[in-house]
Amino acid sequence: MEFTKTDFIHYLNCRKSLWLLKNSPTDYPHGEFSNFMKKLIREGHEVELYVRQFFNDSGDRVVEFQKHFETDSKLVARVDAIEHTHDDEIILYEIKSSTSVKTDTQHNHVKDACFQKICTERSGQRIDRVFLVHLNRGYVREGDVEPNALLTFSDITKQVEAITIETDREINEALEFLQSSIDMNGCDCIEKSRSYHCDTFSRFNPDIPTPSIYSLPRLSTSKRRKLLSKNILRLEDVENDFPLSQNQRLVVQAAKNGEPQINSREIARFLSELRFPLYFLDYETFSSAVPLIDGGSPHKNFPVQYSLHILNKDGSLIHKEYLERVPRMPCRLIEQMQDEIGPTGSIVSWHAAFEKTQNQEMAKGFPEHAAFLRNLNERMVDLEDVFKTGYV
Repeated sequence: MEFTKTDFIHYLNCRKSLWLLKNSPTDYPHGEFSNFMKKLIREGHEVELYVRQFFNDSGDRVVEFQKHFETDSKLVARVDAIEHTHDDEIILYEIKSSTSVKTDTQHNHVKDACFQKICTERSGQRIDRVFLVHLNRGYVREGDVEPNALLTFSDITKQVEAITIETDREINEALEFLQSSIDMNGCDCIEKSRSYHCDTFSRFNPDIPTPSIYSLPRLSTSKRRKLLSKNILRLEDVENDFPLSQNQRLVVQAAKNGEPQINSREIARFLSELRFPLYFLDYETFSSAVPLIDGGSPHKNFPVQYSLHILNKDGSLIHKEYLERVPRMPCRLIEQMQDEIGPTGSIVSWHAAFEKTQNQEMAKGFPEHAAFLRNLNERMVDLEDVFKTGYV
């Protein structure tokens, strides 16, 4: 049974989920990669191509890419790049398409590199230093991509050394765990928020109701654990005196009453602040790891589409839209929007912080339209707000 870096990260996130994948793959909920996941994989390969170009342009350097290492215990590492220097150093490179060294629980790049180093060394290859290659957030493309400006080489040797003993122990525990039998009831994800549940959460936790305490917005880990310690999973079972925020309490009350919680005064206040005509605005954006066009930066969003409904005071409704057909910065999008949005009236968006951020960034890139874009933000109303307090 091979054990790769991907398996190791899977184990750290939910060991039972990995056990099911390895020991009973037909029971594992395999799904086709989403288009977004395919995009991420494609971008990772693209970044590696620029790393290869960087080393080719750097002169006489001995670098091997995607070299395979395997131990007797079936630890497997396919190292992104490994360099044999003229000073008799061996350098391991872990390549990422991100713009920083991430160390969060979901994407711990140092942990990834540490696994690769341990596996490589267990197979008999000495490693002296470890680098993480990632993208330079401040890079702006002008003409052909310049690998030396696009890429950042971060020396993470000391960070890797600091967690080597811990990671070595975790690898041994994982290998032993995969060979054992397990209790199929419950998994470690029970204490995590819904966005961090494993793919097999419902398989190991079939009795979780819908809705449940995982439906509570911004519920802290400590409060989730308190509810679980009391075996409370249904919203209806949450005690009235359990400490919750106002927004969380409204969700619980809606479940207990079996109907929406409506605050007419709050809704009236929200509506009273709207000014006709109402412009319902929604952006769709594009980003890529390696900038696709001049003026772009790694993973920096820019709008390529908008939908605009205009509701007049007399009740008439008009729809306008823009969809970019070729790769270019959103100058034409802004110009058309400026023709279609008048100087007065509320701009209504769902989760308006996203639209506001796009307007701020476009104002920096196109200062000739900055006054118009700033005015949009001043008139922006977030439709999401009323559904947190007025209608839950």
